[in-house]
Amino acid sequence: MKSRTDITQSVKIIGDEIEKCDQSYFAIRKMEQRIELVQANQVAFLKTGAITIHRVDDGLLTITVKAPAVIGLGNIKGEGGAHYIQCKTECSMWVLDSESAFELFNEKALWPHAFFIIRKYLHLFLSKSEMVNKPSVKEIVVEHLKKIWALSEPERNATSVYEFILSRNNVSRSAVQKTIMDLAAQGCIRFHRGKLLSVTDL
Repeated sequence: MKSRTDITQSVKIIGDEIEKCDQSYFAIRKMEQRIELVQANQVAFLKTGAITIHRVDDGLLTITVKAPAVIGLGNIKGEGGAHYIQCKTECSMWVLDSESAFELFNEKALWPHAFFIIRKYLHLFLSKSEMVNKPSVKEIVVEHLKKIWALSEPERNATSVYEFILSRNNVSRSAVQKTIMDLAAQGCIRFHRGKLLSVTDL
């Protein structure tokens, strides 16, 4: 199997096998509901919706994952527990306990696909770390503004700049607000009612 960053095929292959497995069950979770995959020692194929992953110690959002996706792989055999999962929207998923998933992956030779998915999530976590580990509030804000600007236009138009930054960092709202106002005054960005309209020079 070729090394790749696009995990669409791997997610489809594993998701199909989880869905077909006799030991899996279908579940619907409400918006903002926590999904206790780690505590229940489970893996899930997220069929529809989007989830957010947060640090347990302070609740900070680390990454957002949209369906289709395979979640919980990092906690197979009871490992992990530093993060929890919450539904950003209503979500539907096929859930399988970790022991059954382990057996399924062995039987169907799914571990190479699991590797690509875990590697992708690791890359997302490392990218997040690079965004927040900056020496100043300004640099943190700039990195997050770049991330927002890289979103699709519908997502960007629905994203609050302040909520996006504050949910991912332990920085004060006043410090973020001052930095954004300074950047706007310098002509680096334009925003209206908390939404980013344009980026000129960051």
